[in-house]
Amino acid sequence: MSSRSGVSVATVKYYLREGLLAPGTPVTARQSEYGEEHLRRLRLIRALLTVGGMTVQQARDVLAVADDPAFGRHERLGIAQYMLGPRITPPEESDPRRELWDEVFAELRELLTELDWRVYDEAPPLAVLTRAVVTLRSLGYEGGIDHIRRYALAMHPIAAEEYAVLERYPVLEEAIEATVAYTTLYEPILLALRRLAHEDVSARLHGTARPQPPPTPGEPLSSS
Repeated sequence: MSSRSGVSVATVKYYLREGLLAPGTPVTARQSEYGEEHLRRLRLIRALLTVGGMTVQQARDVLAVADDPAFGRHERLGIAQYMLGPRITPPEESDPRRELWDEVFAELRELLTELDWRVYDEAPPLAVLTRAVVTLRSLGYEGGIDHIRRYALAMHPIAAEEYAVLERYPVLEEAIEATVAYTTLYEPILLALRRLAHEDVSARLHGTARPQPPPTPGEPLSSS
């Protein structure tokens, strides 16, 4: 299994000790037999820990939900996504910022209801979004709901296309692995494209036909 997966024997044993990987079928006192399901689970574990950057406990929680037949595919994929990214908690009730937090959260919740988005109030990205809008407004920048609505309307078709890709993975472990990979690796792509679009819009607004690259720090400016 180590040679087929590329994971060292020591690491495989560590996953076994931590309960992330189920034991194999004993063959002798010192040997066990492992099947394709173990290789599939091993790939998922590696995706959770390396690509997703999860802790062992977070990975254990994801795998526990994945193995629980009481949950459907939605919950099993969702728990993996919930474990990705920062975990934001609202300010304490006594914190002066709590009033603005509650105001923004209520506005965002109303927007999601208007858009008919089926998300939980406890969704970690909703807390991240709330904090971002609170910070924008606190600094006096644009953070209106109409602005957020335009982003939401632009993002939803992209999300639908991405989940159409995930539906091609009928095996649960592979679908969770793909969820982690697409979520983690495509977010930098979205950010990069947004910044490139900013550069293009700025160039067009300010009449630059072919903008020159910015000078390297310490490099003298050209006189041409």
